[in-house]
Amino acid sequence: MMRFGCCVGSREQIDILARAGFDFCELPAAAVLPFEDDETAAPALRALESAPLRPESFNVLVPARLPLVGPNVDRVALTAYLGRAFGRMARLGGQVVVLGSGGARKIPDGFSREAAMGQMAESVAVVLEEANRAGITLALEHLNRGETNTFNSVAESRDFVNSTGLADKGMRLLVDLFHIEVEHEPLDVIASVGALIAHVHVAGGGRRAPDVAGYDYTGFMRALHVVGYDKRISAECSWENLEAQAVESLAYMRERWENACQ
Repeated sequence: MMRFGCCVGSREQIDILARAGFDFCELPAAAVLPFEDDETAAPALRALESAPLRPESFNVLVPARLPLVGPNVDRVALTAYLGRAFGRMARLGGQVVVLGSGGARKIPDGFSREAAMGQMAESVAVVLEEANRAGITLALEHLNRGETNTFNSVAESRDFVNSTGLADKGMRLLVDLFHIEVEHEPLDVIASVGALIAHVHVAGGGRRAPDVAGYDYTGFMRALHVVGYDKRISAECSWENLEAQAVESLAYMRERWENACQ
């Protein structure tokens, strides 16, 4: 059965989501303090463990200070960071982690794209190995060209995980309505990645609350239903007032999904 969540960044916002009836919350990886030792991170982790909703998904996995490509790749540091991050996310109930991280995967100006994509395959393989070790699904997110210069479409992400063999090792995809709309990618692409979809992000027009008109939200839900997707959907958007909008937005998300399934 589809579960509905929302991307937030604080304990107070988790409380709002719980009162509104969401099934889970989605947090940035930074919430588990992966650059800090266990003792330093313990208070923050205890606060999240006591929250009324589990962070079943996490995003912004790799910060720009740990580049996946370019002249400053440091896979020793990356592996140490990931070990802490994934271990703590699993402890909190994390099921899927989104590899968006536009800054970390951006190819530097003047750097060979061919060399960078070779590095990317190697770096993402390291990330996937650590995710698998923690029992967490890793989902590659397509980001629009205004945010990064790699994997700007669902199709490009699909081709990468398939051609590198990462899909065979468990790598999956996230599909994001906002980025699809910005890049004008046809919803037909969802039919080509159905079995690879592990997570979904949605927003309304202008990346505002889901019930704001402007994007083909209904068509997106129908496309997901057709391929049999039924895991999780997170609202990732800008809120004018989360407390005031949460209940109505959740009702809209559930209604659109139920209508798509009829």
